[in-house]
Formats: sequence, structure tokens, C-alpha cells
Amino acid sequence: MRCGVTVVLILFLNSVSIWGEAQEWKIVRQDDFVRGDGVEGILQDVHFTNTENGWAVGHGSLVLQTTDGGHTWMKVEIELERSTNFWNLYFYDESVGFITGVGGTILKTSDGGATWERKKWEVEAGVSGRRRLLDTWLVDAKIGFMVGENNTLLRTSDGGETWSGEGRGVAVGQTRNNLERIFFGSPTHGWIVGSFGTLLHTSDGGATWAPQNPGTDSNLHGVHFLNSTTGWISGQEGFIAHTTDGGVTWTQQETDAYDNFYDIVFVDESSGWAVGDFGAVAHTTDGGATWMLGTAGSSTNLWAVHAVDKNHCWAVGEWGLIVSYKGD
Repeated sequence: MRCGVTVVLILFLNSVSIWGEAQEWKIVRQDDFVRGDGVEGILQDVHFTNTENGWAVGHGSLVLQTTDGGHTWMKVEIELERSTNFWNLYFYDESVGFITGVGGTILKTSDGGATWERKKWEVEAGVSGRRRLLDTWLVDAKIGFMVGENNTLLRTSDGGETWSGEGRGVAVGQTRNNLERIFFGSPTHGWIVGSFGTLLHTSDGGATWAPQNPGTDSNLHGVHFLNSTTGWISGQEGFIAHTTDGGVTWTQQETDAYDNFYDIVFVDESSGWAVGDFGAVAHTTDGGATWMLGTAGSSTNLWAVHAVDKNHCWAVGEWGLIVSYKGD
């Protein structure tokens, strides 16, 4: 499917410094209510392949692209049979990327987003319906996984051309469990987080998954690992926990936050961010031993965060909001 591009110029607004002059968050794309450019939609995810080139996706089939580090954003038109809500954006490298969403929607690009094609989900026998797909990870150029609502776990062995797996429905009265994020710290070690303290770990590249104990039964929303042993998870009511032994044990870190953290990202063993309700942004420069809690200049919920280094970080949220962090 071919994509047309409409340029939407976004000006920096409401610059705000919350941790000193050298560390600033700026609103680079204002709320729909204020902006009024006709390009509307809640943004659910953001991904940058380098400091200049990035993408954001959201409701109403909304896709935005930047080639100047987020100073300006272009609306990308993707041909679909009907409009849908996109929930996840993932790039394996600068060429291969995926957009997923409601109804089992899977789109793939092999040319850096110039074109996007719908891909097939082969539903196993006895599985009804197509579920919302919430996150993606490729272990290598061929093997990859997707997770989603109702314990959905999909696998590809051909670089994302086809996907197979489970997406079972939930009967009335049963608990609905969503798998929200997946992250591999190495080709063999990966983690999945989800509802009610769900934390799954693989040590064989995704062939098998086993539960770990995160120390909470509250909803987990975010996960990030630097390698096969060191990682963080985030979730409900300001929860952040850290492991240095591959998830065998987890230590909760103090954040002084009471709202949900929906996503978390680290660029090294020291520098990381978590984002969540009411524009909350938690930042650490010591691996989470201390977290500095502030806002990104808006009370709008932030759903996702992505960083390429300790000086370049972006977050997206409700009503099309995009905020950007620039360090020294």
C-alpha cells in the first residue's frame, strides 16, 4: 500500500524545565483542542530509529513521521479498508518496522516507512476473533513476537510476513488478562508484562515462557532490559522495580508517585524515564536509586516513551500530544 504525505508544521510551545536548565521537556505537538489543525487522534506509541527520524501512531489510523528530531511532524496516509486504532509501533532497524492495533491489525514496512503492507495472522483452530495487538519485538531478522489482549502471543519465523499464535476470547465472568509489553535483553532472554502482575520470562528465545514474581499483583505496563540480567518494569500506582539477576529477584524502587506508569525506557545503567497519568515523567540518572518526579508541561496522560540516548527522549499521549526531552 502506498502512503501519501501531508506536512503539518508543529511549533515548540510551552517550554518547561523541571530538573534544571540543561534538562528540558518541551511540548512539540500540542493537544488537539489547542492545535486545531484538523489532524486529530490519541497517540499510543512512539519510536525513533535515530536522533532525527521518528514515528508516532494512534487512534483513527493516525500515523505521524518526523525527519528533524520532532520539530515538525508529517501525517502519513495509509490505505486501509476501514479506519482502525493503532496501538503499537516498532522498528527492528531503519528499514523494517511494524504497526499493530485493533482487530489483529498488522502492518509491515521494509523500506523505512515509504510503503506499508497488511500482514497475515494465522489463527489457530478453536480461536475466535482477532485481538488488539499491543507490542512487538524481533529477536533477529527472522524470529519475532507480538503480544496483546486476552493473553495473545504471536510468533513469526519469516521476518514478520506471517504470524501465528493464540488470541483466545474471555467468557462472561472470567478475568481478562492482557499482555502489554515484550522486551528481549539478548537473543535468548526476554520478558512479557501484563495485567494483575503478569511477568513471563524466556531463556530459550521464546520457545517456552515461565512466570516470574515481580512482587506485586497490580497491573504491569512497561518493561526494559539492557542485557540478559539488568532490567526494570513499571506499572500501577507509581510502581517501578529493578532486577540485576534476570528477574529471579526484583527490588521496588521509590518514586513518590501514586499514578500509573505506562511505559519505561533506559539508555544505559544510569539514565532512564517512566511516563504515565496526568503528564507524569519520572527521571533517574543513577539507575533508579532515586527518581525525580515532574511533568512534561501538560496534565495529559502519556502512554509511551522512547529514547535513543541520554539527551534525546520523546513521549506521546492523549489528544495527539508529543513532548520532547533534550539534555546537554
